[in-house]
This record gives sequence, structure tokens and C-alpha cells, in this order.
Amino acid sequence: MKTFLGIIIFISAVHGFGQSNFPVPDDGYVSTPREYALINDYKGLEIDKSGSKVTFNFIEDETSGTIGGLDFTIDFNPADPDNASFKGTALVKTIDTGNFLRDGHLMWEKFFYKRKYPKIAFESKQVVPFEENTYKVIGNLTIKGTQKEVILTFILDDTKLVGKTTIYTSDFGVNIHDEREKNKLEVQFHFPILN
Repeated sequence: MKTFLGIIIFISAVHGFGQSNFPVPDDGYVSTPREYALINDYKGLEIDKSGSKVTFNFIEDETSGTIGGLDFTIDFNPADPDNASFKGTALVKTIDTGNFLRDGHLMWEKFFYKRKYPKIAFESKQVVPFEENTYKVIGNLTIKGTQKEVILTFILDDTKLVGKTTIYTSDFGVNIHDEREKNKLEVQFHFPILN
């Protein structure tokens, strides 16, 4: 009997020393041997990709239009903007101003040069809460091989995430007019929310 109790005590002791007891901090994370893991899985907004669109308004010529062929990923949880990211592309060939001849000219080398630069791309670097339900998305916009930092302002409500920014096409080598100010383009982003 003493031998049996001794074996049980020995096994219990070995088993106890063989496990590591990691402290649980009060910061919402559970400690593990290799990394911190969120207690609650990250859950961002689910965007309706089929209903999403990008529109624009070229101020000088009072010309509005759309660009399509959108391929994007938005990881955005309003409660955790520090870990948000916006990344996507649009196809130059889909630029539509409602004028077939003008749209064709925009594909030329002098303008968007569709053959060499078929896509416009954006990738965020930082997302910053600004005002109530308003966020500044800072990132790099690439048009015609030229990359510039831009700031997109997004407003969130129960049904959609709507953004806007203003650029000058001449900053990206797309010189519609000689004067920079006359190349002002307002861009809007419309992302319906599914959840």
C-alpha cells in the first residue's frame, strides 16, 4: 500500500512539473507559450462586393463617371481600427464617363496608358479614428506607375461605408490640362455592408 501511494504521489508530482502555468493578464489577451491570442476572434465588417462601386468627378470639365473591375479586401472592425487594412485595384479599361470617344482617349499613352498600366491600386498603411463614425485611411495610391500617399475619409453607418478623397491626376502623370489645379479629381467609394 505504501508503495502504491508513493507511485501515485510521484506521478502527480511529475505531471504537475511537466505543465507550464502561464499567467492571464488583464489586457484581454490569453498568454500562450509562443504568442498572444485574442479571446474573441477578430470580426470585421462584411462588404457586399457585387454592390460596391467607385465614382469620380473631374471638376474642371464637370465630368463624372465610374471605374470598375474592382478587386479588393477590406479588413475593418470599427472597434479595432489599429488592425484595419484596405487594399484593392481597379481596371483602367473600365473608366466610363458616358462618352465613348473621350473614354477611348483616356486609354492613350498620354493619359492613363492602359496597355502598360492596366490597374490602379491602393494599399493602406494606417487607419485613424477621426470623428464619430469617421475614419482616415492613409495609404499609397498607384496610378500609371506613380505612387503617392493619399488620405481617404470614410464615414460608417448601419448600411454602408462611404469614402472620398481628392487627387490631382497630373501628380500621377495624367495631364488632362496643363495647370495642376485644373486636374482636380474627386473620388468616392461606396461599400454596402452585408452584416
